[in-house]
Amino acid sequence: MKINILSLTILFLSFGISSQAQHKISAYGGWTASKIQVFLSPDKRKGPIFNDLFKLPILHKPYLSFEYEYDWKKLRLSTGLSVTIWGTSEFFGDTQPWAEMYLNLPIIAGLRLDLPKNWNLTIESGFEVGVRLTNIGIYFLDDFDNKFRGNLNAILGAEANWKQFRLGTRLQVGLTTFRYWNDDIWFKHSGLTTYLGYTIWDSKIAKEKRVKRLAKQQAEEM
Repeated sequence: MKINILSLTILFLSFGISSQAQHKISAYGGWTASKIQVFLSPDKRKGPIFNDLFKLPILHKPYLSFEYEYDWKKLRLSTGLSVTIWGTSEFFGDTQPWAEMYLNLPIIAGLRLDLPKNWNLTIESGFEVGVRLTNIGIYFLDDFDNKFRGNLNAILGAEANWKQFRLGTRLQVGLTTFRYWNDDIWFKHSGLTTYLGYTIWDSKIAKEKRVKRLAKQQAEEM
């Protein structure tokens, strides 16, 4: 009997949580301003031309993402797939970019703050795991070996929502090294992504439409 009561309690709580939860699927488009971070081994000293040689300008490239979002009260959990291009707009004086395209899987948690007139603001943080799809621009010898290249970024962002529209920005800081240079210099990705988005499916809106449709059908049958 105790087991049955416990099972019913768990079922009731699960139903209560799920009924308050909101599921969304959104599409995003924007741009990423990426900057390669250069690190030097502590036992090495910068030469006279180090700053000029590794002066890596910002690279601006398009950003595309589709994300699934789970909202419960003030908590937001989201994941999905995104495509980003990381690198620099020129390297060693060459006017071509030195960059790589990545397919990423974000894992993000956020806290939503409700504002007047259907606005809300979400502060979010998390990680994105990426795998290289292709190289762009300048190629080096090790670019032709087709080896697997992964990337892990930490994310800190803010997103404003109005009804089904979104405007957000995310700071992405590379936690993994994607290239070594003579074993004493290494590079990491970093960037700032700004985007516009639109919610293409919302479980709450879908449920409201379904209720209205059923009510209309019942009224017509009476």
